[in-house]
Parts: sequence; structure tokens; C-alpha cells
Amino acid sequence: MNLTTKHLKDESFNFKAVEEFLANIPDGNKLKTCIQCGSCSSGCPAADKLDLTRRQVWRMLQMGLLEEAINTELFWDCTTCEMCQIRCPRGIPLAEIIIKLRERYNQTHETKAAMEQVSGVIEKYRNITGDEAKNRLLWTENIQGITQEERKGLIKDRAKVVYFTGCVSSLFPQSYKIPQALTYILLKAGVDFSLLGEDEWCCGLPLVAGGSGEKAIREYAIHNLNAIKKKGADTVVFSCPTCYHFWKNEYARVLGNELDINIKHYTEYLPQILQSVQFSYITDEIVVTYHDPCDLGRKSQIFDTPREIIKSMPGVKLVEMRFTKEDSKCCGGGGNLEMLNSDLSFEIAQKRIAEAAATNAQYLLTTCQQCKRTLQNAARRTKSRIKVNDLLEFLAVRINSESGGEKK
Repeated sequence: MNLTTKHLKDESFNFKAVEEFLANIPDGNKLKTCIQCGSCSSGCPAADKLDLTRRQVWRMLQMGLLEEAINTELFWDCTTCEMCQIRCPRGIPLAEIIIKLRERYNQTHETKAAMEQVSGVIEKYRNITGDEAKNRLLWTENIQGITQEERKGLIKDRAKVVYFTGCVSSLFPQSYKIPQALTYILLKAGVDFSLLGEDEWCCGLPLVAGGSGEKAIREYAIHNLNAIKKKGADTVVFSCPTCYHFWKNEYARVLGNELDINIKHYTEYLPQILQSVQFSYITDEIVVTYHDPCDLGRKSQIFDTPREIIKSMPGVKLVEMRFTKEDSKCCGGGGNLEMLNSDLSFEIAQKRIAEAAATNAQYLLTTCQQCKRTLQNAARRTKSRIKVNDLLEFLAVRINSESGGEKK
């Protein structure tokens, strides 16, 4: 990257263009208050692999060098984990600025091939893999511990609760155990719930993360919300924290009104279920550590309930990693980074696996299918002995198959 100023001309310093750019971002003008402290750069999980620091890009914008900032392309090597944002003493919406830089890039440059491909796939198939809609239910074919009759009843015309499975859990075999586990637990607890199946569409996050803009997801928000309301449900439960966070924050903003429905991640919904149903557990002693997903933890501020679920299981001891809760390090799988720079994604995941292994825990638990995939792959590639599970699949295995169904 050319950091010299010899090539710059008077017209390069376009303060009006930066003003207009920041005006479209809530609190965007706070960028003017950046004091170049470097807190954003020091917290960035990708910092040591970048040609420039984050704060150098912010400085370019402060100086009116919008096109210079765009040409760095630094914003593509980002997981949108928001570590920079929570560490910023000025409260600058840095993650939102990065997304808007991606949008601006797509308007003035040729769209990144990976982003163009995933956008095309989502627009055509309404999921991130290009699978036929019927394949969203493949994971239901071998759920252990349920009857064929129960499996046939997973899609109902009417239900109080809808389980929104998400693209990764539905269509990536490596993640199948997550929706299988939640379905098993909900059935054992006697919850009146339904899947959307073929009527479920991608939440739309990959489009926004790819720089397509919020307008691109409006039809996805309308479709998914109507599909749930059609079933008469008053609650939608998610195992994907990205879908959860996107629904709770972006859908209401895009549609211009509050969603008339309860939005729950399973870590919020299950504690009540686990208290009301008489489950018994396998009690052998085991040591686990817990990874806070960025979308569930730092962005949604859900830190305690996953830990409470872990601690409620007899024989399970929780040991914490060095960086937890708001300071939890990213898994490397967010912000479409895995599609754009798989090597960088692995580097970030590898660091987190090393931190987890340092606790001497037998299991690394998380509450996100993408975190599970990236961390599990990193554990395999680095030959780490720690086992990576989503909390759901770990919980389902610990529940005694003979228990459940009896209300306390």
C-alpha cells in the first residue's frame, strides 16, 4: 500500500464526500473525534496480519481521503466482531463504518468475486449453499431418540413456537448435531413448536456483510416474519446467534417497526424449559471451557445464561479462558471472512484454540454453529486434543434418554 503523499492532489482531499458518507451512519460523525489511540488496532484479531492498522484508515477518512481509504481494501479483512468498537473510548461505530465502506467499494469497484457469488446464490436459492429448499430438512432424517411419528410432526400448520434453524445448521452436515439436539430437547420437554422447513429463507446477513446494503434484505425480513406469523407463533427460537442478532436488531430497523414477536436465542429460552421439566443427567465428571460468540456475547450482551446452563449439569466443571465475555476473542468465522480470506480466518481460529487448550479443558463449548465449524477445523488442523461442541449437542448427550416429559 502506497502511504506516500506525492500522488495526492488537492481534489484528493474531499471532505464533503466523507461528510456525506458518515451522514448515512448513525453516530458516524463521531469518527471526527478519533484521537488515534490505537485501541481499535490493538484489539483487532486480524491486526498482526494486516498491511495497515485500522486507525490509519480512520485517519484517512478524517483527512477527507475517502477514495484512499476505499483503495486500502482493509475493511474486507474483518470479521465484524466489534472488538474495535467496544474498546473505542470515543464510542465510534467502527463496525458499521466498515460495512458501509464495503458498500461504497461495491458502488465504485468491481464486486469481490466471492461476494458476487454468494449474493447470486442467496438471491436464487434463498440460502448460502445453493441447495434446493427441500434440503433444509435433511438433518431431521437421523435425529436419535425420537420416533418416526415425532419426526413427521416437526412441521405444523400452527404452533406457539417456531425454531428458525438457519442456513449453516440446516445445510452443513458438520453442524447437523446442533438442530438435532435442540429438536430432541424441545420434543422431550413437550414444547409446541414447528420448523419452517422449505419456507425458511436466509436471514440476509451475508448480503449486508458483503456490502449489498440494508435494502437488499427487506424481502427476506418480510418473508421470514410472515412465514412465522402464518403459523400463529408468538415466539421464534434461534440456535444461530447471527440470525438471532440480525432479526432482533436489523429486521426492525429495515421494516421500520418493532417486530410483534418474542425473539429468543436458545440460551435465553432453555433455562425455563430445563427448570420446568424433570430431566436427569449423566453425572460423570468432565472439565469444559466456554467461547463467547461475538454475535451472542459482545453484540447481544448474553454472557450469563450459557454459563448457567453449563453449571446446571451435574459433574461438569467450567474453567474460563483468559479472554471472556466482552473481551472474548473472535473465532475467525464472521463477516464473510471465511469466504474472502480463509487463511486469515484459520489464523484467528488457531489462536483461540490455543487459548482454549491452555485451560486443560476436555471440551470447548460454544453457542454458535459457525464458531463450532471454524474452531473445530482449527483444532483438527493443529492436532489439538480439545473437543469442540455446541452447548446444545453437549447438553443433549448429558441428558439421560429415559428422562423428560414430567413437569416439576
